[in-house]
Amino acid sequence: MIINIQNNGKILKEKTNLKLPDFTILTGENGSGKTQLLEYLRDYGAMNRMMNNFSDNNLISAISDNNGKILKDIIHSYPGVKRSDNLHFQQQHQQQLIQTIKDQWKKLKDIAKSCLLIRSESFNNEFDELQALNDARIEFQKSMTTENTKLDKAKFIYVQQYELNTLKLLSEQTSKEIYDLTLLDYITFYNVYNDLFSSALDVLFHQFNLKQKYFSHLTQNISAPWIVFNDILDKAEFKYTTKYTASLDDEEPTLIHLIDRESGMKVSFESLSSGEKTILALIFVLYNSSNNGKFPEVILFDEPDAHLHPSLTKLFLDVIKEVLVEKQNVKVILTTHSPSTIALAPEESIYRMDRTLGYPIKEDKDVAVQNLSSGLASISIENGNFGIIYNINQTNKHILFTEGITDKIILEIAWKKLYDSKEIPFFVQDSFSVNFLGALFNQGNLKPDGIFHQFPHKALIALFDFDNAGYCGWNRDEKFPSIIESNPSKCLTRSNNKNGYLLLLPVPSESNIRNLVIKNGQETFKEKSNLTIESLFLNVPGFAEKYFTIESLPGGGSFYSFKAKKRKFAENLEILESKYFENFKPLFEKIEFIISSHNFK
Repeated sequence: MIINIQNNGKILKEKTNLKLPDFTILTGENGSGKTQLLEYLRDYGAMNRMMNNFSDNNLISAISDNNGKILKDIIHSYPGVKRSDNLHFQQQHQQQLIQTIKDQWKKLKDIAKSCLLIRSESFNNEFDELQALNDARIEFQKSMTTENTKLDKAKFIYVQQYELNTLKLLSEQTSKEIYDLTLLDYITFYNVYNDLFSSALDVLFHQFNLKQKYFSHLTQNISAPWIVFNDILDKAEFKYTTKYTASLDDEEPTLIHLIDRESGMKVSFESLSSGEKTILALIFVLYNSSNNGKFPEVILFDEPDAHLHPSLTKLFLDVIKEVLVEKQNVKVILTTHSPSTIALAPEESIYRMDRTLGYPIKEDKDVAVQNLSSGLASISIENGNFGIIYNINQTNKHILFTEGITDKIILEIAWKKLYDSKEIPFFVQDSFSVNFLGALFNQGNLKPDGIFHQFPHKALIALFDFDNAGYCGWNRDEKFPSIIESNPSKCLTRSNNKNGYLLLLPVPSESNIRNLVIKNGQETFKEKSNLTIESLFLNVPGFAEKYFTIESLPGGGSFYSFKAKKRKFAENLEILESKYFENFKPLFEKIEFIISSHNFK
């Protein structure tokens, strides 16, 4: 699919012809604009539907397929797989949906019949039409009163615009005049919302059955919802199925139950877990009376896994990918904050909403999982420390901590290339993520388990990429108040005035790499910098084209975004000549200086 984003005055920035996979999983930090993007696409989809009488050339194409066809039939759901467009007619929890529909029709029926009073009139606009209808209803009621039963205008119930619009839409759907509409018509085309769960399934199936009987042209070449429902359950290897028997009473749907495949017992929807309900609720996105049982062109899921247990995540993703995307050609954008969702997602589907750029960019799966684990970092410190503490205890060397395993691999290769047989004077300890590393050092002064207290005789050095996450991990002026190196080319360095040090990658002199960090002289872009450890190899012949893409920045400028698999990239560096590792010399020199110039006893 292709999306075109316009500046919304908040986070979203203009970006045209942005190609995304048909199944895109969008991650990013809180406040990065994920929800804004989905709402933007939803709103422009609604605008395009309203402008349907115009040619496609006049429409704003917020989202299209790869052939340029504008996609207008868009469904947007918020956490828990609920529709975001439920504007009226809220269901009372204790009331069956079918009864709600009947109660609503009692009032609408009276309005529909009163449209006979103005059937021969024409109007310039909706306001004039509504005014004429209410005036006619008042005059009619006056004609039915006597001197003793005089009409009290204060008690007169006026028709509202949304009520008249509801009847107009139903008139179009049934090809009937408004005053000829019936309860059966209203039941058949009632707009069922995703959040009306078990009773909605009863009505949903019943609606399709009514369309088959009375509006058969609307169901031609369309699979019945109960067939699709079970097809999804079968493909997902879910433990429930269902059976549908058409009701003999057109005004009363058959009660639907799930059947446990193993026991054959009936199971109520209310007894399902929230995760099971989330999976089953996909049906309400697929088959909804508002779209006559057809699949939408686009579904925008805003954190559908919010109430989903990780054990059901793969099942959920498989249903979306295999049934929606691959079989029905639906375009899907799904936002998530769940590391397990990202870990189980297809690599090519993972994108990150970049707050600075204002649009999505490709993200490495490992990096996405690490970033989403930030909220777990402090919780994981205790367990994660077991391996780290063991490694520190096993070596007499000082410790250099990296954000991840690929950084460790790269640094060890770089040392070997630059210094050949010289023994590396420090031990490289990888962390689970940049956030874990930041939390580990931020808690380092806590007694008795902080690493600075456990190992006061060792230099403990944290190395961060000079990018958004890395700079935020480094910029801890309360716990690390002393800046002992202010030259970006020599590794900006903070100290806790004891044995803890925070380093940022050195900024090379090559202009294309230097421009990722340096604004002017030694002034940096700080948290808006874009220097990763992989970027230090940008000038290796062919690397920029093979491993990076150029991303535009709002207001001009660009930066290199790493697009390859980090582990494979790191391991392949073994074949490079030593001259391509020169950018690491300032880093190693800084580490050796720290180790040699301080007394850790």
